[in-house]
Amino acid sequence: MKRLLLAGLVLMLAVVGVFAGASEEAQPVDEGVTTIRIVGKDFNPSEEWNVQLLRQIEAGFLEYSGKQIALELTQVAEGAYSQLLNLMLLGGDIPDLIYFQGGDEVIANQGLLVDLGPYVASSDVMQDVLMDFNKERLANYPYLLWLAPPRARTAVIREDWFEEAGGEIPETIDDYYALFSAIKANHPDAAVVTDTGNTARMDFTFNQAFGVTATWVMQDRAYVYSKVSDAERDKLAFYQTLYAEGIFDNEYITTKWDTMEDKLYTGAVAGVFGTAGIVLDIYENKLMDNQGVGLVPLPPAQGVGRGYPVSSAKETRGWAISATSENPDIVFELLEFMATDEGQYIDRYGLEGIHYNVVNGEVVFTDEKANWWPRFHEVMSWDAPTAMLGPAGQKGWDFILEYSVGDPDFPIPADMSPTWDALENLYKEYSFKIISGEYGIDKFDDFVAEWYRLGGDDITEYANSVLK
Repeated sequence: MKRLLLAGLVLMLAVVGVFAGASEEAQPVDEGVTTIRIVGKDFNPSEEWNVQLLRQIEAGFLEYSGKQIALELTQVAEGAYSQLLNLMLLGGDIPDLIYFQGGDEVIANQGLLVDLGPYVASSDVMQDVLMDFNKERLANYPYLLWLAPPRARTAVIREDWFEEAGGEIPETIDDYYALFSAIKANHPDAAVVTDTGNTARMDFTFNQAFGVTATWVMQDRAYVYSKVSDAERDKLAFYQTLYAEGIFDNEYITTKWDTMEDKLYTGAVAGVFGTAGIVLDIYENKLMDNQGVGLVPLPPAQGVGRGYPVSSAKETRGWAISATSENPDIVFELLEFMATDEGQYIDRYGLEGIHYNVVNGEVVFTDEKANWWPRFHEVMSWDAPTAMLGPAGQKGWDFILEYSVGDPDFPIPADMSPTWDALENLYKEYSFKIISGEYGIDKFDDFVAEWYRLGGDDITEYANSVLK
C-alpha cells in the first residue's frame, strides 16, 4: 500500500513542476479560484522553498477536493512574532489563515477568530488524527488547531561526554545528579545543561519526579497551584544546587533559544532540552557538523511521579481562521487536507529534487532534508512511506508516547488574566533569585505568602470550583 500511495503522490506532484520558478508577486487569479491569505512564523513569501510548497499544496488540494485555490503568504515584520502579528491584525490586515504562537486570546476576545469546534466535530479526517489532548483543548478553547506531538522537551546530552561519564541512562533524580556531576568534573569549563530565560524546558524532565505532577496539585485536601506547592520548593532547592555547582548554566536567565543552541554546538554546554521529533534531529545534525558527535536522549526522572504532563487547558500555538474570511469552509478544508496522508507527504517530506528524490519508487532523502520543517501539521499517526526521523528525534517521540500523562488544567478566565500574569511574573522573580542563590530556599515561604496576597487566593478558589 505504501508503494501505491507513493506512486500516486509522485504523479500528483509532478503536475506542479511548471511552477518551480513561481513568485508570490503578481500571480494572476482566475475566476472561480479562491484566494487564501496565510500568515505564519518563519513562513515568508521571500523564501523560494515556501513559494514552491504553496504551488504543490494548490495542486494537491485540487486533486483532493476538486477546488482551485491560490495561496498567498503575508509577511510579518522582523521581531517578536506574536506582538507584531497582533499589531497587524488589530490594524485591520487580517489574513484568512493565521498561525499564532501566543497572543491569540486578545484576538479571540475581539471576536475575530472562527469557532473551530463544529468544523472539527464534522470532520472524519480530524477525528481520525486528533489525539485525546487535542480534543480536550479544543473543547476548552475552540479557536486554535495544532496537530503535533505534545510539546514536551526531552533532555539530550552529547554522546561523547555521556560515555565519558559512564554511559548509564539516568532514572532517578539522584542518577541525574550523579551523571551531571561526572560530566562537570570531566569538563569544568562547561555547564552541563542550560535553559532559555526560565526553567520551563528543564521542568519537563524533573517536575513529576519532585511531585509537580500537574498544573494544580492536591495538597492538604485541596488543589493548590503547583508553583506554590511543597514539591516546587523541593525542585527549586535542587536547581539551586545545580546552579551553585556550575552544572546549570549560570547565564540561563539571559539565554535565548538561538544562543542555547549555539552553546550546544560549540561545547559550552553538554546538553539541552529540545522538542521531541524533528527539532532533536536538527540539533543532532548540527552538533555532528560542528563537533562530530551525536546526542543521547534521556527519559524524564523517576520519583513521586514520572512523565511529561500534557495540559488540557488550550493550545498554546496553532492555526486559526479569521472570522472576517469570506471562505472559512474552504480554509478549514485546506487544514483538513494538510492532515491527510497526501498533505503530510507534501508538508513533511519537502520539495522533490531538493529535500528528497524518488529512486526505484522509494523516497531517498538528501542532505537538505535536515533543513526542512513542516509548515502546517505533524500528525503523529501518519504511517510515512519512508521514516523521516533520525535516532534522536524518534527516541524523543518514543518517550512522548511512553511517558505523557494528563494534566486536567483549564483556561484562566479573561477577568482573572491580569492577576494571573502578575502572579507568573512574581514566580519568575523569586524562582530566579532562589536558583541563583541570591535568596535562600527559606524565601520560598515569602513568595507563597505574597502569591496568595496578590490574588492567588481568588484564583485558587476558582480552581477548586472547576476541578472538584
